[in-house]
Amino acid sequence: MNKLVAHMIPGLLVIVAFMAVKAFFVPIEVTFESWFVYLSAAVYILSVVVPCVIYYLRTPPGIDHK
Repeated sequence: MNKLVAHMIPGLLVIVAFMAVKAFFVPIEVTFESWFVYLSAAVYILSVVVPCVIYYLRTPPGIDHK
């Protein structure tokens, strides 16, 4: 499980960076546009899902790599 968390750290950093950019540089009017809402959801989902998929492709469930 620790390796999974280690794979997710870059994705969490991407989320934090995206949130900072959104908070400080993107005008509030843009954040209410539908395309930006979809972009935000995609960034959040992909930042978590892609590292998990990479981890499980490298380490299939049921295999003990201790």
